[in-house]
Amino acid sequence: MKKQTFLLLAATILTTVATYAQTQTKWAIDTMHTNIGFNVGHMGISSIEGEFTSFSGMAETKKDDFSDVSIQLTIQTASINTDVKMRDDHLRSPDFFDATKFPEMVFSGKVTAKVSAKIYTLKGNLTMHGVTKSVELKLTYNGQVYDEHNKIQKAGFKVEGSFKRSDFGMSGFLMKLPNGAEMVSDKIVLSIGVELVKL
Repeated sequence: MKKQTFLLLAATILTTVATYAQTQTKWAIDTMHTNIGFNVGHMGISSIEGEFTSFSGMAETKKDDFSDVSIQLTIQTASINTDVKMRDDHLRSPDFFDATKFPEMVFSGKVTAKVSAKIYTLKGNLTMHGVTKSVELKLTYNGQVYDEHNKIQKAGFKVEGSFKRSDFGMSGFLMKLPNGAEMVSDKIVLSIGVELVKL
């Protein structure tokens, strides 16, 4: 009797694992059609937009609407680009990203709530400048399409949110100006357009 119970339990576990493996779908970030953008305030009177041009990432989901998706994203900090070389070199320096010492930023998160039909809450850990903190982002699912030219399935998203760079030990040029604003704002606003390709 015990042997039969054990065999039944083992069969149930194997069936569950097999079902999970069959339904868990893996996707890779299409770097050619993805933009890791950000916006930072300058002196309280303007803002600077930039992006990171070197990155990679994966996603996994069991649901067609991606409402359970988990995401892993790695960004090379030295790839920062604001279209001004002098400023980009400064941003790579110890005053900001210290790209030589901290060459990567890593985000690992998953959807934790469905806000509406295609808008989800994405929570996870962001490691930047040697510090790991929890962040919460808005994930908008834009749908899927089959790319006939490349014979691959694609899915698209918009990721939005913000965080304080000082929370990650990045406190350069936070001095207050006479107008009450920071020289370079503490708040970093993210605007990320993502395309995934099904593996």
